Amino acid sequence: MFVVAVVLFLLVALAAASFFRHMLAAFLVLLAVPVFVLLHALIGTFYAVFAMAAAAILAALIQTIASSFTLLREAKASPARPLRPAQPHRSARGSRRSRIAA
Repeated sequence: MFVVAVVLFLLVALAAASFFRHMLAAFLVLLAVPVFVLLHALIGTFYAVFAMAAAAILAALIQTIASSFTLLREAKASPARPLRPAQPHRSARGSRRSRIAA
């Protein structure tokens, strides 16, 4: 019975989160509220806040590492661009014409 209630709760949270632009953030907030209430009842306010902050930091760390790996994979997959030869530098004294007139 407990598993059925958890699955139904997750489905309702996903359905409610689908109405927001950032679905993952909304889903996590919708899950965090009842989890915080349960933690507050079980271990107290201070430890509940600490546990939620630790979970948020861990999620941010995992997301940062995954994003870094994605960027590294994309950098290795793209072919290297050929270097263009350096264009000669025009001196400031060389031409008095404006660039628009050219």
